[in-house]
Amino acid sequence: GRIMLDAAQPVRPELLRYHHKYRFWFEEYLPAPRAHAAVQAPAAPSGGGASHLNLERIYYMTEASAGEYDVPPAFATPSVPLPGYPSWPLGVPTPGTSCTGSCPTPEQPSRFGADCECVHTITYHWSIDNKSLIYAGGHCHAPSCLDISLYRNDTGTPQLLCRQATKYGAGDVKHDKFDEADFVALPPCLWEGEGLDPAPWLGPKTPMVSVKRNRNTRLGHFGEMASWQMRGIPFPAHRAQLADRKAAVVARS
Repeated sequence: GRIMLDAAQPVRPELLRYHHKYRFWFEEYLPAPRAHAAVQAPAAPSGGGASHLNLERIYYMTEASAGEYDVPPAFATPSVPLPGYPSWPLGVPTPGTSCTGSCPTPEQPSRFGADCECVHTITYHWSIDNKSLIYAGGHCHAPSCLDISLYRNDTGTPQLLCRQATKYGAGDVKHDKFDEADFVALPPCLWEGEGLDPAPWLGPKTPMVSVKRNRNTRLGHFGEMASWQMRGIPFPAHRAQLADRKAAVVARS
């Protein structure tokens, strides 16, 4: 059904009515012959190609194709079964958890100092073949998600490509109407546009690493996600070629 409340919560009769408004920015697509004819040489797209390139979808999950996974709380609680780890000892961090500060220990399983902070981390490795990344968007759930990082590892030393961290609104709606106080956003990583870095070229079998972190000091999180939703093109992105394709659209009229 549509009611997502606990059994003890009353279902109010009022209905919440809301409206969506969407604005789409677009450019008309010109197939190769039209794009080439619309622009006089030498401004035509390299090789007489179409005005736009298809951004192929690239999708990988840090949770190893599980779709979702459960983040356990940092420590087991007396008399409360820990999902997935029913016999986990008290005062010992759960798998994937690291802590700093005055946190529980086997000798003091109930100690939770004000400075106790715990983070749960998962890591996944895969490879990508012959893609230039144009967009990368990590997907995770508030409020426990801290960040998700994407690396290439073709040299043996991981090189950071994209890190997405939670960004909280400051409430300065006078200058930015979308800057709502404490509203959470995960800005994506973008390449190959005006003012942006060149698109990273990931050649044959480029090793990739994803690292996802959640805060789990006192509470876990059911149904967490850690996927990378990406877009790219299957050849090295050269700004001159992309600029030529842009010129086909600009000059068509």
